[in-house]
Amino acid sequence: MNHKLFKILLSFCLVGLQIWFLFVTFQYTFFGIQLQRNELMEWHIKSFQDDNIRLELELQVGDKIIAVNGKAPNENNIVQKWATIEQADTITIARNDRQITISLEQIVQPAFDFISLFGEIICLCVSFMILWKIPHSKSARLLSLVFLIVGIIFMCIPPSARGDSLAKVLISNLVMIMPFVFVHFLTLFFKEKSGVSLPTAYLKYVYSFMFLTFIGRCIYFTPLDTYKFYILDYRCVLLLFLCGFLLNIGLLFYVFFKYRRENSSIQAIIKLVWFALFISTAPLAFLSFLPILFTGAPLVKSLYTGYFVVFFPLSFTYIIVTKQLFDIHILLRRILYTSLISMVPTTLIVLMIALIFSNEVTVKNMSLSFLFILTTISFLLYVLEYFVTKLDAIMFPKKFYLQLALKKIARNLRTITSFRELKDIILVDIVSTLNVYGGAIVFQYPHSMETIGEGVLDLNEIEQYLRENRLDDSKYSIFVINQNEEYSCYLVTARKKTNTLLSLEERQWLSLIISYLAVSLENIYLIRKLTVKLHDLASQIPNEEAGQDVVWLRKSLFELQEQERYRLATDLHDTTMQDILLVRRRLISFINNNEDQQQVVQAIKHLDLVNESLRQSCFELNPHLLQNIGLIQTIQATLDLDIGLNEYETQFHVDGALIIERLDIDIKKHIFRIFQELMHNAKKHSNASKVIIKLAVADNNLCLFYRDDGVGIDPQAVAKDKRLRTIANTSFGLEQMKSRVLHLSGHLELLSDRGSGVELTIRIPIPTQEGSTA
Repeated sequence: MNHKLFKILLSFCLVGLQIWFLFVTFQYTFFGIQLQRNELMEWHIKSFQDDNIRLELELQVGDKIIAVNGKAPNENNIVQKWATIEQADTITIARNDRQITISLEQIVQPAFDFISLFGEIICLCVSFMILWKIPHSKSARLLSLVFLIVGIIFMCIPPSARGDSLAKVLISNLVMIMPFVFVHFLTLFFKEKSGVSLPTAYLKYVYSFMFLTFIGRCIYFTPLDTYKFYILDYRCVLLLFLCGFLLNIGLLFYVFFKYRRENSSIQAIIKLVWFALFISTAPLAFLSFLPILFTGAPLVKSLYTGYFVVFFPLSFTYIIVTKQLFDIHILLRRILYTSLISMVPTTLIVLMIALIFSNEVTVKNMSLSFLFILTTISFLLYVLEYFVTKLDAIMFPKKFYLQLALKKIARNLRTITSFRELKDIILVDIVSTLNVYGGAIVFQYPHSMETIGEGVLDLNEIEQYLRENRLDDSKYSIFVINQNEEYSCYLVTARKKTNTLLSLEERQWLSLIISYLAVSLENIYLIRKLTVKLHDLASQIPNEEAGQDVVWLRKSLFELQEQERYRLATDLHDTTMQDILLVRRRLISFINNNEDQQQVVQAIKHLDLVNESLRQSCFELNPHLLQNIGLIQTIQATLDLDIGLNEYETQFHVDGALIIERLDIDIKKHIFRIFQELMHNAKKHSNASKVIIKLAVADNNLCLFYRDDGVGIDPQAVAKDKRLRTIANTSFGLEQMKSRVLHLSGHLELLSDRGSGVELTIRIPIPTQEGSTA
């Protein structure tokens, strides 16, 4: 059956049951007169569930029932089935050889009606919340079923007490099956959370037996006399519930002793289960069911001890949803401490109640008051942190907005790569959050100073203060971020626009910001320092021969560069492009459903353009075609894509294709990157009408020739050596190209004059089979 249809049918059934049970509950008064039949088939009053009703009706235990609604009690279905008097208008009793007819008028609505309704609402809401919060977990679905069962049990209590057959049958079956459903839940729960596999085959026999008992209880819907069957059935229900309870305990012992050394997480789970199981089931088992089996009467009514059953699944739900499953010891310690702390105000409140209402003080009233107040205060203390956090914006608005700003600044600090970015990313937020006239960050070096500011500030004045070491001034607030031998760093804020000093909260907030800034600015300084050293190193490489000494550096830089390009290309392909394709498929489905086709078609065309642009970007970052079709066809494919987009004609020639394609993939990548750089410069700078590119093999060298008829390069920008013009110091933007050529032990020549175009020749030795160059 379709899951959606099943849920709809289940919802309709629950609504129908609820309507019928509410009708029975509020249509008939509950009397709670329990009967007993003797050997002569005579009915006598056995007990009263409510002494107030006994006193009001002036009935006594042992009274003989002569008639119910004017008929013999054996002709009354409720008396025959359940041995109780309900849904009756009059009863006739015999006492001391005289008959008394008593009219059963409407009494007050009993409290357990509303208690049951409250428990039902809680259980059903939690059941649906579990399905909503954890929809894909099998164990969560069973936990939801446990709550649903308990909720229906609460739903059945008022009409069952009034003798409704449907409620009696449901409550008997559900009480029997509930502990076994919980066993099933625990089995799946252990498997999901700890990988422990437990047998479940026996459960299908248990469920089959439960189904057969349900069919057997259909006898209650007939007019037959089921008194003896009901007495036996009632005890069987209690016994099966206790068996299910023992099965849960046995399962926990088995798992604990078998897997405690293999899986440490089992210990945390079992601690939780034992704790919750004892609190939930022990009161119902030891205070209600066992006393009924041995003495015939409960010590505490099962309606009240049944509420404890909700604690078990509720605790599981809370811990699973809040992901505190393996922190049970912390959770229990928190509950214990909140309870101990709550005892002090609870004791004071109970003493005050005892003094104010001294005439009505009883041990029972004070005990109940103490338990109720203790539970309430403990619960409030436990959830106080959650509600304070949720209401932070209302209760502590200033603190709340400072925390929001702190999170934003901390998030932005991760993206900073240069000192100048601090203005837009950090200073603007600091100035707006503190409501000051302006702010600045200052780097002070031994012989210089670097400052960025935001707002109304005199940066020269600030620098003068720092040179004179005036860190305490009424006009500015100056905070030290970093101080060492190489530099000092400061955060400076102007006065507040309200002409007040910074508050304690604002200064604490600034202290946190400064601790974050200290790390970020130190990283920025180290990056700048390393960059300067790399530039100095690069400037010390005048030619190809000197470049051989730092070949390791070039190799590392190129490898890092290619790895980052591959990562970016993969991320774009696996995220953005896939999202675009998904949106495109949905738009096509809208067209198929005739939903505003024209606008959807335009959106698809736009998505196709975006997708093609992303695809091109991914190819430029990671030319995957090099491995698939080779270097030559990849270059040709790139040129084909540019046909019609460039203002110049492109010619591409190849000589020695077989040798070229046998080259190592790393060499091909460098050649392709050089080709990309050449084409980029041709598009951006050359203004050429014709570009010629040739790949050839000559004298064991791979040769790349480039020529265009564009504007060329100003000779003033070329190195003074006219015989061998390298691109080391030109403004042609090809420093990367030179580095790649030097990395491949190659040679590069550039010939150009203003207005005569550019000729570029690159020769790269072809490695031999042993790996050396020929």
